[in-house]
Amino acid sequence: MLLKTLSLHPKSIRLVYFRYIIILFILCAQVKSYAQQYEFGITGFGTGYMGDINPNNPFYYQNIGGGLSVKYNLNSTWGIKAGFNYLALHGSDLDSKFSAQQDRGLQFNNNLKELSITAEFNFFRFIAGRAINRYTPYLLAGVSVARHNPYVRLDDTTIKLRELQLEYDAEHNPDKYSKTAFSIPFGLGFKYNIKGPWSVGAEVIYRTTFNDNVDNVSKNYATSRPRTPTVPTETWDFLADPSGQLEANAGRARGNGKNYDGYMTAGFTLTYTLISAKCYWWQ
Repeated sequence: MLLKTLSLHPKSIRLVYFRYIIILFILCAQVKSYAQQYEFGITGFGTGYMGDINPNNPFYYQNIGGGLSVKYNLNSTWGIKAGFNYLALHGSDLDSKFSAQQDRGLQFNNNLKELSITAEFNFFRFIAGRAINRYTPYLLAGVSVARHNPYVRLDDTTIKLRELQLEYDAEHNPDKYSKTAFSIPFGLGFKYNIKGPWSVGAEVIYRTTFNDNVDNVSKNYATSRPRTPTVPTETWDFLADPSGQLEANAGRARGNGKNYDGYMTAGFTLTYTLISAKCYWWQ
């Protein structure tokens, strides 16, 4: 009697299966929306700079840096990444092949602390932890902001260049430039899933900044000194014009003044992916 009560008509069984499939599809759709994959990564790279001191060489890599990132994968093709990078930059006229630039003799160092948000597009589907879809080239682009403060080392002393206002002109530029530099990063890379959640990659990124003082060179030679210099007059004059011709060069072009500075990184990445338990056909 009990078995008779529990028995179902074939049409009823199909209806039950259909309902289960609908429920499963809804659950997977919910997981798709709320249980995506997250990636955590570390990056080590060489750093380069382009600007008034290095206007032509895109391979001018003189220092190193590193960073941390967290990425939210929308699917196997698109992702959004937030990152923090520490970049050490350096530039010197003495590295130029042009004698006029060598005679100018300007140089700088700068340590940038950068926050960025970038979107990544994979050319192929990339799913960490699966035997297929385990490698892809990718493109990235976004926005970033960095804090910076250029300096030089002179006689074993660190001298902050921004404070000195070495292009001072009492009439046209009495204010110090901002320590904040916004930029547009864009680049390309390649990543490979070595095993499970672990992946390695290589990438090159260039940033076009909205700032012309990453190298502390922008417009013209100073026409006068600031009222309250923080270094001796001889030191200020030397840093403003290492060629020793400050009086003759006053008001002449010290930098380009039209193009913004840029900086670039090239290096390797190591990422760990938190793989959620979910249906994979959304990928």
